[in-house]
Amino acid sequence: MGLLEAFVRNPVKVIVGALLLALFGTIALIEMPMQLTPEVETPTITIETAWRGASPQEVEREIVQEQEEQLKGVPGLRKLSSECMDSLGRLTLEFLVGTDMATAMLEVTTRLQQVPEYPEEADEPVVKAASSGDQAVAWIILRPRVVDADEIAAFQKEHPELAEALEPARRAHNSGLRLYRLKLAAEEHEAAKELLPREIDVPGMRRFAEDYIEARFERVPGVSNSNLFGGKDEEVRVVVDPDRLAARGITFDQLRRALRARNVDTSAGDYWEGKRRYVVRTLGQLRSVEEVEGVLLARRDDVPVYVRDVARVELGYKKPSGVVRNFGTPCIAVNCIRETGANVLEVMEGIRSATRELNKTLLAERGLVLEQVYDETEYIYSAVGLVQQNILIGGALTILVLLLFLRSARSTLVIAVAIPTSIIGTFLFLGILGRSLNVVSLAGLAFAVGMLVDNAVVVLENIYRHYQMGARRFVAAVEGAKEVWGAVIASTLTTLAVFLPVLFVEEQAGQLFRDIALAISFSVGLSLLVSVTLIPMMTARILSKRNKHADEEVAAARAAKRDTLFVRTVVGINAWLQRGILRQLAFAVLIIAVAVSLSVVLLPKAEYLPTGRQNLVFGIVLPPPGYNLDELVKMGERIENGLKPYWSVDPDSPEARALEYPAVSDFFFVAFGRQVFLGVRAHDPLRAGELIPVIEQIAGSLEGVYAFASQLSIFEQGLSAGRTIDIEITGPELTHLISLGGRIMGAAMQAVPGRPPRPIPSLDLANPEVHIVPKWEQAADLQVSAAELGYMVDCLVDGGYATDYFAGGDKIDITIVGDERYADRLQDLKGLTVATPSGHLVPLSALATVRLSSGPEQINHRERERAITIQVAPPPTTALEEAMDAITE
Repeated sequence: MGLLEAFVRNPVKVIVGALLLALFGTIALIEMPMQLTPEVETPTITIETAWRGASPQEVEREIVQEQEEQLKGVPGLRKLSSECMDSLGRLTLEFLVGTDMATAMLEVTTRLQQVPEYPEEADEPVVKAASSGDQAVAWIILRPRVVDADEIAAFQKEHPELAEALEPARRAHNSGLRLYRLKLAAEEHEAAKELLPREIDVPGMRRFAEDYIEARFERVPGVSNSNLFGGKDEEVRVVVDPDRLAARGITFDQLRRALRARNVDTSAGDYWEGKRRYVVRTLGQLRSVEEVEGVLLARRDDVPVYVRDVARVELGYKKPSGVVRNFGTPCIAVNCIRETGANVLEVMEGIRSATRELNKTLLAERGLVLEQVYDETEYIYSAVGLVQQNILIGGALTILVLLLFLRSARSTLVIAVAIPTSIIGTFLFLGILGRSLNVVSLAGLAFAVGMLVDNAVVVLENIYRHYQMGARRFVAAVEGAKEVWGAVIASTLTTLAVFLPVLFVEEQAGQLFRDIALAISFSVGLSLLVSVTLIPMMTARILSKRNKHADEEVAAARAAKRDTLFVRTVVGINAWLQRGILRQLAFAVLIIAVAVSLSVVLLPKAEYLPTGRQNLVFGIVLPPPGYNLDELVKMGERIENGLKPYWSVDPDSPEARALEYPAVSDFFFVAFGRQVFLGVRAHDPLRAGELIPVIEQIAGSLEGVYAFASQLSIFEQGLSAGRTIDIEITGPELTHLISLGGRIMGAAMQAVPGRPPRPIPSLDLANPEVHIVPKWEQAADLQVSAAELGYMVDCLVDGGYATDYFAGGDKIDITIVGDERYADRLQDLKGLTVATPSGHLVPLSALATVRLSSGPEQINHRERERAITIQVAPPPTTALEEAMDAITE
C-alpha cells in the first residue's frame, strides 16, 4: 500500500493530524507577541558625553574628535556619525546586520577607555546599545489631579447657578481639558474655584518622578526603557556675592576646593575590643543647607570666613532643559519603550496596571494623576483587525467563486477545509521561528488565501475526473492524487522559489518583508500537504455512489463543451499556431511584448513603504539660532492658542461640526534644545491627517522659523525620519558646506515644490556667543590660570559644579552661582570685581576681553568629516521616486 493510499484508507490518523496541527497552531497564535510591524533593527551603539556650558566647537575638539579617533577601527562598523551640540556630544555607531552586539559593546567600551582625558567638568561617557527602530509605545502625562465628571455633576446639583458654566468641564473627555475648562469657569464664578486642584509645582517634582514613576514603568515586564521629559532638577545653590567674595580675597576656585575638602566621609579602620568590632569613620559629608553655610573658607586677620559670609545657600533648581505643556498646564511627560520581541498588548496592559496602581496609591496622596495620551495598541487593534477582516472576506469570496464554478457544495466544502487548516498551521511555524503577529505577517496570509486552494482544486478535479470515468471512490481518490502530485509539488516549489530568497536578505528590506515570505511559504507548503492527505481522504467519503450512466454523461458533457463557441475558437487558434514554428515564436514574442508594455504603462510611481494612518500628528518648529528656552515656550504657547478652537470645543457640538478642521482630542508641546515638538490627536482617528495643514499654517506664521507637520507612519523610525530624501554633504570647512547646502536647498525647492527642504543642522553660523579672551600677560602676573578664569566665568554666568550633596539618599549637585544682581546683563560681566590668587582685587576686564561673536549651533560628522544634511520631504501627491528623479536632474 502506497503512502497516498495509506492516507485515504486511514481517515482517523489524517483527521487527528489535522486537529493537532490546528490545536498547536491555535496555541502558537495565542502565545505569539503582537505588534504593529516586524522587528527591523540596525545594530546601533550610541555614546553621549555631557559637558555643561560647552559650545559645539569645544565639544567637537575636546571630546568627539578624540572619541572618533579611537573608535574609527571598531570591527563590523558600517557607519560612524556624530553630533556636537551645546553641552552635549553624541556618537552613533551603526554596525553590519548580524554583528554580535555584546562583543561590539565590549570593543567600544575598551576603546573609549583609551581616550587620553576628558575636560574636568565633562561627565563620563554613557554607552548604550540601541536599535534605530526604538520607538515609544506609550506616552503618559503627570499633572495635578482634577475632579471627574461625576464629582462635577454632584457639584452642579449643589450649585444650580453654576450648572451651565460647569457643563463644558463635565463633558471634557480627559483631565487636561477638564482642568482648562474649570479654570475658565473659575474666572467668571468664584464658587467654581472650589473644584480647582491645589497649586502643585509639577515641573519641580522631576526627581520624585524619576525615583518612583520612571522606575515603576521600567519594572513592567517587556519595557526596556522609560524616559522623562520636562521638569526641573534640584540643586543646592551657593549664590555668591562677588564683591563680598573679592573683599575677603577668596577666589571662586578656592571656594570650590573648600567645599570639596569638607564634603568627604573617610573610613579609618576598626577596633576589636572584647566581643565587639567597632568601625571607625570620619564624617564630613554635607547633609544640610546649614552645614554648607558653615564651611570654613579662610581666616582673614584671625577672623574665620564662612560660606554664609560671602554667599547665601538655598535649595533650588537648575535651569530647565525642557518644558512640557498639555492643554496649557505645565506637566511632566513619561514614555515607555518596549523590549525587542515583547508582546505589545501585554506590555501595554502592564503599563496601564502600573498607571492605575500609582494613581490609587502614591500619586493620590500628593494630588497628582497620570494620564495616558498615546497608546500604540489602539492602532494595532485597528490595523490587525482590518487585515483579519480581509482574510475572512477573502476566504469567503474564494469559497463563493469555487461554488459558482464547481457547482457542487460537497466539492466546495472539501476545498474550503484547506484554507483554515493551512492558515492556522502557519501560526505554529511562525511561533517556532520566534516571529510576531503583525500587519505584515497577516498581510502575507491575506495574499496567500487565494493560492491556498490551487493545489486542492487540481487534486479534487483529477479525482473527480477518475470518478466520472467509472473508477470507484477510493480508487479514484488514490489514482487521481497520485497522477497529479508531481505537478502540484512543482507548482508549490515555483511559488516558494519566489519568496524564499527574501529570507536570506539581512538588510532592512529583508527584515521587513521576511514575515510576508514566511507566511506565504508556510501556508502554501501546508496547502500542498493538505491537498495530498486531507483532500483525497475527504473526497473518497463525500462522493456519492457510482452512477451507472457516468460514462454516457461524461461523453455527453465533453461533446457539449466541444460545441461551445469559446472552445471552438481556442481550438482553432491553437491548431493554426501548431502549423509552423515561426508562428509559435511570433505569438510568444507578441504576448511577452504586450505584457511588458502594459506593465511599463500601468506601473505606478514607486514608494518604499506606505505611511499608514495613525492617530498622531506631530509638528516640529525650528527657530533661528540662539533662541532661548523662554522664547521657545512662547512659540509653543502661540501654537497652543492657535489650535485652541479645535481642542477647547466639545467634539459633538455644532461648533465642532462648523470648524474647518477636525476637533482635537489631545494636544501637548515640548520645548527643548533648539526646537519645539508638538503632538496632536484627532477626536476622529480617521481624520487625523487633516490636522497637518492647520498645524503648518499656525506654526508657519511665526517669524523666521522652519516648521513642518506629519502624520506618524507605522514604519517610521524617529520623529524626523520616514518619507524623506536625505542629501548629505561632507567636507572640512563649515563655510564651504553651508554655501553648498544653500545651493542644494534652492535646487531642491525648485525640483520639489511644496514644503521647503530642512537643513540639519542649520545653514547659519549666527548662533550668538560671548567670547572671553584672556589677557595672558596680565593673567600670568596675577597668577590666574586659564582653568581658574574659565571656572570663574562659569560660576558668574551659569553656575559651576562644586561637589555633591546628599538629601534623603538622593545625590544632587552643589553649584556655585553668581548673584544675578551683579551679572544679569552682558555689559555687567566685564565690570565684576574678582579676587586673584595673588591677593589682588581686579575687574574681570583686567584679566580678559569680553566680546560678542557667533558660531554654529551644531556640528555634525559623517565618517569623521563635517557634514550637513539637506532633508527633502515631498508632498503626499508626489512619489519618492518622482521626487528623487527631479532632484537628480
